[in-house]
Amino acid sequence: MADFRVTLFNDLAENNNLNVQCQAAGVDPSQHSILFLHDFTWNVNPSTVLSCDMSWGNVNGHFDIFDAKRDSTRCSRNFCAWRVKQDGLYLFIEAHKRLELQFTWAH
Repeated sequence: MADFRVTLFNDLAENNNLNVQCQAAGVDPSQHSILFLHDFTWNVNPSTVLSCDMSWGNVNGHFDIFDAKRDSTRCSRNFCAWRVKQDGLYLFIEAHKRLELQFTWAH
């Protein structure tokens, strides 16, 4: 099975960087600061769980942004598109053809 591309798009607000550190087998564990209206993409093995710590301002959370058991049928053509907003993380659900809120921030 082909790798999945998992993208986080920062749609928080102007001047709010999204700070991300993800862990998974075969994935570089480096930190990323994603600028507003920019994105970052990981290529992950379909058997991998991609788990990320994220923060912006004084808000933070820990999320599994890719889990093949959960996402292989929800993502389109091996591509999972996440949009990060102030109220949480939205995933584009292929079957519904829209973004849907999946996770909210811990406050």
